[in-house]
Amino acid sequence: MVLDASAPYYIEEIEKYLCVLKLIDETVNPQFKGKAPYISLTCFSKNKAELPKITRMGCVIRIHRGDTKKFNKSYQLNCDVGIKGAWVLFDPSETIKPMAHTGRAYTFVEEDKKKLKDIRKFGEKFLKENDAGEFASIGANVDEIDLVGLVLSRKSADKNMDKLTVFDGEEFVKLEIDKARYTHISPQDIVRVRGLRQKRNEFLVNDYTNIMKIDKDQAAAKELKKKIDKAKKDKKLSGKLDIYIPTIEKSKTVSEVIAKKTKSISLKDLFSLETSKLKGQKYSVSVNVVEIGPKDPKSWIVTVDSKARKQYDLSSDIKHYYRLQLFTKDATNSEDHNVYPLYLCNIDGRGNEFFPDPDDADTPKELKRIYKTITKPWFVLNLALEPVVSEGKSVFFIVDTKLTL
Repeated sequence: MVLDASAPYYIEEIEKYLCVLKLIDETVNPQFKGKAPYISLTCFSKNKAELPKITRMGCVIRIHRGDTKKFNKSYQLNCDVGIKGAWVLFDPSETIKPMAHTGRAYTFVEEDKKKLKDIRKFGEKFLKENDAGEFASIGANVDEIDLVGLVLSRKSADKNMDKLTVFDGEEFVKLEIDKARYTHISPQDIVRVRGLRQKRNEFLVNDYTNIMKIDKDQAAAKELKKKIDKAKKDKKLSGKLDIYIPTIEKSKTVSEVIAKKTKSISLKDLFSLETSKLKGQKYSVSVNVVEIGPKDPKSWIVTVDSKARKQYDLSSDIKHYYRLQLFTKDATNSEDHNVYPLYLCNIDGRGNEFFPDPDDADTPKELKRIYKTITKPWFVLNLALEPVVSEGKSVFFIVDTKLTL
């Protein structure tokens, strides 16, 4: 199990990229006093993309054709991907399908399934019973800072960088992070940040700095929650925390499905369905809205033209309708880059319940409020969806759903 990991970084002396991981299992871990608290694994490659990227504490890694060497009286593993080594990376708790692996294919037999199940069982128990954030810092460089904290905000700084605010229970840490490198991090995540440097009052991210998510049922997350609860009672800290309070609370559902019969499904499974099986079926999903297109709420409202009025046999009193896309994620794809488009177009009456009357004078102001609310990551939408198949492709329209803001 991966307890800690650096991000892949370049070493000029060897002209290769490398990343360093701390590994534990039932035989080697910090609970055994007098023994090495972990085994160090160093992966090498001339191609940065061939190295494992650890985004979540507790991932399971399998190494092929690694070498064992002794360094400073301790054994360590080396895996040179460019020569003979290979690896397969698994999620801490779900599916036997790897998160990533080297090469085009990998072997996986029944014995591997049992080993994966056993190490996951150990990892889950270990992380729930032990503050792994503290253990993971064993052996860290003395001039570097590691921390466990709650991500309070993530805002764009420029084309390539974002500004991240993390609260560790005592201090607000502001970081500039690479957009593409840390796509898995969002507000409300509990994270372990590895390998920061401090210069005066600034915290600096290095090439090898890594940010790993921590599950909220793990001991490290519970310890952080205790610190945050204490901070809320501190006058100096609580004032600064006020603007972030919604991200500290539990997710809130802000819509309800009013359709009587729907089939509950994840986004990943929904978009994998064969088009031949979609006819006549309504589905329900629970999602977070990443963005809405168009971004300007005024552009969501479209004027009915003569062609549309004739096509849909609309009465003269219907002057406007809604047409927009919601770009969404759910729990099944929170770790990847994918977003799934869901459509709202109520020109034929579908989805009329979702937004206020487009001809109401107060609607533009209300739409701005809705946009600011439902695109925040702690709000969840329950949506009823109706598939439409055109030219062999399926799109999903929001129907029979009411906002409860």
